[in-house]
Amino acid sequence: MSVLVTRAGVSAVDEPTDPHLGRIVELLRQSIPEECAGLTPYHAAGFTAFLAAAVAPPRGLRTVVLRCVRDSSGVRAVADWRVLGERLFLNGIAVAAGQRGRGWGGLLLDDGDDLARQLGCTELALDVSLGNPGARRLYERRGFTDEAYAEWTEARSDGAADPTVRLLDWPLFVAHHSAYGFGDLQIRSKAGATSVRVVGTALRLPADAPGPGLAAALAEVVPHTRCYRIGTTAGNGTTGAFARFARMSRPVQQRG
Repeated sequence: MSVLVTRAGVSAVDEPTDPHLGRIVELLRQSIPEECAGLTPYHAAGFTAFLAAAVAPPRGLRTVVLRCVRDSSGVRAVADWRVLGERLFLNGIAVAAGQRGRGWGGLLLDDGDDLARQLGCTELALDVSLGNPGARRLYERRGFTDEAYAEWTEARSDGAADPTVRLLDWPLFVAHHSAYGFGDLQIRSKAGATSVRVVGTALRLPADAPGPGLAAALAEVVPHTRCYRIGTTAGNGTTGAFARFARMSRPVQQRG
């Protein structure tokens, strides 16, 4: 098994039975803007079980890499990295209340460079809320620049159901959603094949899904209390979005 070199103070989460997994999920949930609460896998009832499964394979086979700063008192900060080809994506980062301002977030970002080099990645990337200017300034100071923008908007789910909708992987979706509380459902309609994310009872439609017909068609098998979309936009966005994010990236920094 390969051994990843860690910066002092940063450790890997490598065991499905790690006693801190529940606390790690609590912290990651706190990293999500309030307006997006309940809409991400972090908020799913079974996300702790999902992380336990994600860290079970050997390190060289994983695409989920959890790193944290912790001691005998518990977890001080955590970073959830995802390996996406040659890009190492910071899916979430959080520092515990009472521990902020001590450099833990910066330490985890520096550790990300070490990880990326060892994993053969050439870029780091992340999404940050446009409503969090402090975090944006931190990333800018560390060399990250904007490359794209996204906005989250409410979507209608009433109206006539699209009769052309067909479920492509229903058994797999049911198994994943039952185990972890979230899942991606592959569907096909006259508009083509696409994916719908379900977290609890929240439904995320494709950005280009026409009208409310898709959500209405799924209502019988995927009951939902909220329906929304995520679409790309110009930097200033449009009216009506309840959340906006910037995708930021930079090349992996080499050690001096």
